[in-house]
Amino acid sequence: MSKKKRYIRYPKERAILSDVLPYEVPITFSNRYFYRFLVNFNIFLDNEKVNFENNLNGQEKIVFEEILKILFHHDYNNEQDYKFRKIPFAYRITHKENDFRELAVIHPINQLKLIKFYDDFKESILYSCSISNFSVRKPVDIAKFTFFNDKLHQLNKGDENDFLELSGKEYENLKTFFSYKKYTNIYKFYEDYRYHRAEKKYNFLFKFDIAKCFDTIYTHSISWAVLGLDAVKENVEESKKNFSGIFDKFIQNANYGETNGILIGPEFSRIFAEIILQRIDKTVEDKVGKLEKGYKNKIDYEIYRYVDDYFLFCDDEILKNEILRILKHELKEYKLSINNSKSKEYSKPIITEITIAKEKINKLFSENPRFSIKELDKNENQKEGNNEDIEILNHKFSFYFNPDNLITQYKILIKESSVDYKDVLNYSLALLNSIIERNLVNFENVYLPYLGKIKSNEISDKSVINKLNKVEDSLTTHLVSFIDFVFFIYSVSPRVNSTIKTCHILSKILTFYKLKDKSDKKFLINSNNRNRIFKKILDESSLIIKKNSITEYAQIETLYLLTVIRELDKEFRIPEISLEKFIGIKANKIPDGKLNYFSIVVLVFYLGHSKKYPKLRVALLDYIENYIKNFPIEKRSKSSELTHLILDLLACPFIEDIYKIKIFALYKNYTTKGELLAARRIIYFHKKHIKYWFTKWERFNLAKELEHKRSQEVYS
Repeated sequence: MSKKKRYIRYPKERAILSDVLPYEVPITFSNRYFYRFLVNFNIFLDNEKVNFENNLNGQEKIVFEEILKILFHHDYNNEQDYKFRKIPFAYRITHKENDFRELAVIHPINQLKLIKFYDDFKESILYSCSISNFSVRKPVDIAKFTFFNDKLHQLNKGDENDFLELSGKEYENLKTFFSYKKYTNIYKFYEDYRYHRAEKKYNFLFKFDIAKCFDTIYTHSISWAVLGLDAVKENVEESKKNFSGIFDKFIQNANYGETNGILIGPEFSRIFAEIILQRIDKTVEDKVGKLEKGYKNKIDYEIYRYVDDYFLFCDDEILKNEILRILKHELKEYKLSINNSKSKEYSKPIITEITIAKEKINKLFSENPRFSIKELDKNENQKEGNNEDIEILNHKFSFYFNPDNLITQYKILIKESSVDYKDVLNYSLALLNSIIERNLVNFENVYLPYLGKIKSNEISDKSVINKLNKVEDSLTTHLVSFIDFVFFIYSVSPRVNSTIKTCHILSKILTFYKLKDKSDKKFLINSNNRNRIFKKILDESSLIIKKNSITEYAQIETLYLLTVIRELDKEFRIPEISLEKFIGIKANKIPDGKLNYFSIVVLVFYLGHSKKYPKLRVALLDYIENYIKNFPIEKRSKSSELTHLILDLLACPFIEDIYKIKIFALYKNYTTKGELLAARRIIYFHKKHIKYWFTKWERFNLAKELEHKRSQEVYS
């Protein structure tokens, strides 16, 4: 392999691909096309002004500048800081039973600001995140731009499933602006030798976290962490010009001026919190070292921190209490505190309830379901196996699945391990996803060549063909039971993360059943079996949607399932009356405030060009119109939600141009013919120059998007 330097074509703008969006967004939503817009039209911040350098001129340049006013600010090229003070799009997801977490998507102008902030202060960020010996998730370098395509690169090539850019790894598809040390996901820390070594070395483990960490962080405290509290108090104005002061101001502006609490979801918020917690870590370690016995980290005790989750290992109850006393005091200095309700202590042998449950789940899933393909010895006489086995020429296919027994054993396992479903649900689904992926790949590698031999008449024996049909039927029955079990455990506690993992499993099964012959484009799996799978997915998804109608607190969870259903054949669709109940339509009208931006665009995406939902389409378009009309005029350009919504709808191919002009005129409060003509020109500009903004309306590949999504996950 030639040693040729390869460039990854991701300039500084790549920060908005990875560091500004929460993980829990609809699968149709991303910043990919916004990123392309910024790069293609060379848009950047210069002295707080939005600037651009491109070849547009005449009428096109005028229209382009109008789009910049929508996207950023009506006076985007002034140097005033106030234009960055925007209202984030805040939305809620199910977090715990009878509780929720509020996440946020920041305004596009603040996303543009982050690009410049990262570019200007990347070294300061790295330094400020380098002082803690406790942190196991911190940025340590700028993610690499280039690589040498040689054997060393192949050895160092990062795993496609890594969410973060791991230090020392090389990536062809950058996922984060910074590379991170040491763990891309908290479950990897649980499985690492450092954790296991500490379990053996010490008698006690104390697990705890910070109570509502992001909700209670005071934004000014970042300057206290970087410069020192006394220094900041003595030099307030000067501190505002420092890196930490500028970061503080950015966080405030992105959250409409709020100083109490920071936005949850974006990676930059985790970096902000990390800088503060790094300083607390360093102070705690120093003060513990100055105690009478001079305790040393890694010798007398060990502390590990993953974001705001702490793991304290030690041998001495007195030492543990001393460390906690110091830590509580330092946290209080930053207006933070330990969450006592979630604190847990373990004695030797140190093993948590979740670890016990995971081991039992591994054993359970290794026995049920079972699926294998064995290559037969050429000299071995073929014989019929038991009801689970089918022998065909050179292979024996074995299927076993007892769903009733599996459900019972899983319930017992949960009870005996003293854990809740939600504690091990993501782990269980991830394990099932690995099982289904492995089994389908193995089946495809063996079964499809047999189909090819039938097509080429290499196999014409009817008994062999009948056995192959039986194998396909058995696989389908096996997978129907598999889907049944997946939905059983998922339905107990549907959350965004578990919904995404469930969709991963369904997507892999759908991809297999939609395989087509390359020559004649016909489906490889027979229509009866394909319909059985599609119907099972539709029935189970519909049941979840029926049970979990759209509420203020839960929208993203079920919207993912709508996207999966859209992947089925056209005859497999949720009945209009069921969708109306899901949305909460009354008297052919969607109640005011029922749907947010994400719900609107996913529903428009699901309806597409389908003619099966005439009443729902009218109700949805009316709702959009009223939603824009009732939004306060003075807040429209400040609102991240409305900015995203209007731009996505202008690019939507499922909406007529006349309707687009109508809602755009409402958004801009246009009334004259000249203004309406300007709206038409903007729509034309979209068609010519901008394919999408934030929602990928057409040519959507669910499997590909889910694989990309899997690499972004922060928590297990």
